Order: sequence, then structure tokens, then C-alpha cells
Amino acid sequence: MSWRAAALSGLAFAAVASGARAAEPAEVYVVKKGDTLYGLAQAYFVRPGDYRTVQRLNAISNPRRLAVGTRLTVPARLLRTRVIEARLGAYRGAVQVSLSGRNLPLTQGAVLKEGSVVATGANAFVRLDLPDGTRLSIPSQSRVRLGRMIAVEMTGVVRRELNVEAGRLESEVIPLRDPRDSYIVRTPMSVSAVRGTVFRVAYDPATSKAQTEVVEGVVKVDGKNEGTVLAANYGALVTAAGSSGPLPLAAAPTVTDPGRVQDEAVVRFSITAPAAAGGYRARLAADAGFLEVLGETAVETPQVSFENLPDGVYFLRLAALDDRGLLGAPATYAFERRLNTLATTAPASSVEDGVRRYRFRWEVGGAGERTYRLQLFRQGEAAPVIDEAGLAQQDLTVTQLPPGVYDWRVMSRTFAGGRYVEKWSPLERFEIGR
Repeated sequence: MSWRAAALSGLAFAAVASGARAAEPAEVYVVKKGDTLYGLAQAYFVRPGDYRTVQRLNAISNPRRLAVGTRLTVPARLLRTRVIEARLGAYRGAVQVSLSGRNLPLTQGAVLKEGSVVATGANAFVRLDLPDGTRLSIPSQSRVRLGRMIAVEMTGVVRRELNVEAGRLESEVIPLRDPRDSYIVRTPMSVSAVRGTVFRVAYDPATSKAQTEVVEGVVKVDGKNEGTVLAANYGALVTAAGSSGPLPLAAAPTVTDPGRVQDEAVVRFSITAPAAAGGYRARLAADAGFLEVLGETAVETPQVSFENLPDGVYFLRLAALDDRGLLGAPATYAFERRLNTLATTAPASSVEDGVRRYRFRWEVGGAGERTYRLQLFRQGEAAPVIDEAGLAQQDLTVTQLPPGVYDWRVMSRTFAGGRYVEKWSPLERFEIGR
């Protein structure tokens, strides 16, 4: 059987039938040189004496003599397994982890056991790491329960199961090495099985609707009475009434001028396409792999914003929601955040010693060494009447200005991040009466 056929069949192991009883899960082991049934039982069985059960099941006449290449069927309940650890890789915001109704302390790197429930609040996020490099992302307003995750010592087969009780689970699954390995995500309405891919599963308890969206690879989704195979950029919906799919996912969003330096107080991105009936979801991270997620938000309009973001390089991941609630293909953008705000205030007029003075002031924000340049234009003239560069302070007082209408602006020249950045304020108009 090919790896894809094994993945899509939904069967990760054999079954043993006894008379009229229902089949029970079983593992298949291929005999190697030097194997005996006694030796295998000592090394891999929970109780070595259960070799007799395997001997009868496989019609073995001599447990000390096994032909190389023979396929032994062994009931799974007889075999020793080891637990595959899920570790708390990162978390942010209101997150709760519980086991058997008891809340557990949140510690990065903590091991979560079978039955642990991870719940996220608004604008929260959790990442779980599995030993093979598989990553599980649990976004805001979600509830995920860890099912059984084991490796069978006799065969090395890996089985992992998770349950989405509400919200979403995003999985980035490392390709599995054995056709019998499995990675399954369940909801009350659906079962999604994969081998090595990137996909998302969501469940809404209020409507009893489950959905699966595939970003990379192939996923088999089984509903109550039917199943469907999803390729990349397709999704499926499963309700009590049945399944819908494959359904094409919305295209990845594009943003206006994604490479520009984000220097204003609020980091903003304007989305140009597609027009999303259900809005957009955005995730912010400090790394391209989105291991360190800093924030997540859902918006209805084509504009995403983040506040209180320190200087640095960041990554934004965007996806559009269609009218069926399916989340579309993601787009990832890298951008530089370098706070450099510049705001002017209206010139203040005063008289000292009979001389009329005009004080121009401005406020700045951000790190780095700065100098300033102020230009003052008489309305209708291209050349400035005042052009002062190299200013160290954030104000300049001018005297002896004749009556008229003027425009002025100031430039901040900042050395930060190893380079100079120049930024002009908009022209501001003021008038001196006669």
C-alpha cells in the first residue's frame, strides 16, 4: 500500500476478528532474522506470557522458529507503547490548560498529557510542539483536547489524535515515515486524517458545523455517512445534514505597499483583495515560522492594525473568510517596524522687548539620534524664506516676519537601525495679519 493510500483509508492498523465478536485493533510485524516469538514477547509485550495468544492467532507451530518475512498479527492491547509528548511551545493572552477538571500551571516547555484541554480566550494563542517537529497552533476562542498519542515499541508506528471541541486547530504535520502512522483530528461531526501536510480544523458547537481547510498536501475528511478528499486550497463543511466539498478556498490577501517601513504609532495594513464576505484573520509573529506569535485579530473591514509594537522585523499572516465561514489561503508578509512619528503644533505668537516672535514646535516619537530641518514658505513662492537645518531642539523661534499667508513644515532626520531616515511633516498653513 502506498503512503497516500494508507493515509486516506483512515485505517492505521490491522483488525483481528474472533468468531462473531467485533474486530479489535492489531499491529502487523514483519519477522526479521533472529526473531523468536519468545524474544519478541519479552521485548515488546506487556505480559510476556501473551505469546501464546499470538501463537494461536497466527497458527505458529514452534514459537522458537519463525520464518523471516512472516507477517505476525498482534492485538494492539498486548503491546507496550510509549507516550508521545506534546510540549507547550509558546502562549500569549488568556490561556487555560486543564486535566480532569483541574487547572494546570502555564509553563513554557511543560508536557501536556492525554486528556489535557487547552482553551484560549480573545486575542490569545497557543503553540504545541511534538517531538518530530510537528506544530499545533490553537488560535483565539478555541478549545482542543489531546487524545491518545503513542508510539508502538514493537513496530515504531506513531499514532496521534486530537479533538477540536470548539474553535480552530491548525496543524503543520511533518511527513510520517511509515504508511501505518497516523495523525487524526476529530470534531463531533468529522474526522480528518493526514500524513504530512498543513491544514486547519474548526468546529462551532452552536451550529454543530465542522470545517476543514487544506493549505498544503492532501487530507481525507469523513463525516457521519460520507467522506471527501481535499487537496491544497480546498475545504469542506460537515453538518448533521451531510458534507459539502471540496470547496475552493478564498485567494490569499494582498496588501498595499507591504514593504514600507511601519513608522506611525499604530501599525496598519490595507487589504486590496479579495473582498471577503466574512472578514479577515491576521496573525503577527516575530519569526517567519510563526513559532513566536505576538498577536492575532479578526476584522470585518479590509484594514488590520496593531498597537504598542516595539521596533524590529515582524511577520504578518493574513487569510480571508468566505460567506460559508471557510478560511482561505494564507499570505505572509515581512515588514520592518521603526517608530518615527512627527507632529507639528500651531505656531505661538508673543511680543518681547517690542519684537514679535513666532515659535514653531513639533513632537516626535521613536528611538535614534535626530536632527531637524524647518522650512517656511510664503504662499505662492517655491523657494523657502526660512530653511534651517541641523537643529538639535524641537522648536525654532522666528522674528520679523512680514504680514501674509505662510506654509511651513519640519523634517526629522533619524539615525536608527544602522541608517538615516528622513521624514517630513505635512505642510501647515498660518497667517500673519497686518
